[in-house]
Amino acid sequence: MTYLAVFEDQGRGVRRSDLIAALERDWPTAVVRERQGSQESRDVVWSYAENGQELEGYSHVDGTCIYLDSPLGLAARFAIWFRGLVPADVDLVFCDDGYNFGGSIDTGMSVDDVIAIAADS
Repeated sequence: MTYLAVFEDQGRGVRRSDLIAALERDWPTAVVRERQGSQESRDVVWSYAENGQELEGYSHVDGTCIYLDSPLGLAARFAIWFRGLVPADVDLVFCDDGYNFGGSIDTGMSVDDVIAIAADS
């Protein structure tokens, strides 16, 4: 399933170079690639595997959204990680690609808290 961590303030998007540096620092086994072609929703693409689970992540060119194709728990971990890259006063929403559920990711939330956003829908 595809999950999103998204916010509206385009003027405060996470810069590509900052995202790549953070991925390389915090997820050292992730394979990171920059955009090839014109698809704005795949500006930075990365893959990550852990304990038999796989994630493909990609970011929008404006830095306001990451898309996470993975099991819910792994997506929740990456969403919390992304929260640390987004200014604390910006409302970061966790949802699925069909917007069937959504809720804010606050600083200090746990993986279980983010999973509960999906479960409460």
